[in-house]
Amino acid sequence: MIKNLAIGSGNNRTLLLAALLLGLISAILIGVYLSSLNGGEEAPPPVTTRTVVVAAAGIDPLTQITAEMLAVKAIPLDLVLTGAFDDTEDAIGQTAQVSIVPGEQILRSKVTSPDSALVFFGDEAPLSLIIPEGMRAFTIATSSVGAAGGLVRPGDYVDLIVTGEAIDAPEGALTGASACYALQNVEVLALNSSLKQTTSSSDAAGIAAVEANSEASRATLAVSSEEAWQLAAAQRSVSGGGVEKQLWMSLRPFGDTSVNAGLPTCQTFAGS
Repeated sequence: MIKNLAIGSGNNRTLLLAALLLGLISAILIGVYLSSLNGGEEAPPPVTTRTVVVAAAGIDPLTQITAEMLAVKAIPLDLVLTGAFDDTEDAIGQTAQVSIVPGEQILRSKVTSPDSALVFFGDEAPLSLIIPEGMRAFTIATSSVGAAGGLVRPGDYVDLIVTGEAIDAPEGALTGASACYALQNVEVLALNSSLKQTTSSSDAAGIAAVEANSEASRATLAVSSEEAWQLAAAQRSVSGGGVEKQLWMSLRPFGDTSVNAGLPTCQTFAGS
């Protein structure tokens, strides 16, 4: 009887120890699990963002964009729209073509500039949208002989030579000469109503896209404000004078942007 109790007591101790061991293991496993639920998991990867230009205020259609209208904002990369500007400097000076609400991304497809107007409007592009920044469009009377035999095309660059009655003999001119250089390296924006079809002086295909017009009677040039009044004076001096008194366009070789300081330059112009 005593022997049986002793044996039974040993078995009970073994079972008790086994139960305690299993309980300890279970407690450890539960602790590990709870720990993983309470921040033990790896942190999610950071959200990749990109800085884009947005409207700081509402922008009406046909409004030229200024710095005050813009802000920059970092947004998730997957929310960045195609054509969004990265830098405010690239958006300043563009013209809004549609309404842009505050906070909206500024997209290239919603604005125009001299670089994009021809893409949007083609042959119907308003001249004011393709004038280079800081320049003015100025139109002069021309003829086929005065425009390199009628072979000057919109997008070409020319030198302008005045033949007429200069009040002061230009420095460097030959004795008795009645011709002088008014301007050098001037871009031709249009001949009659045919606009240039390129925004780059290195785009030969864009220049060739507009046919030469031997019947063109006027050329619109891209000049500075100061050059505009000089051309106005020059044009007045040759008005109605025929071929011997006119503004000539000397066509430059493709890609030539040099300026020759040694040429006789016009000083002042006489009236017609």
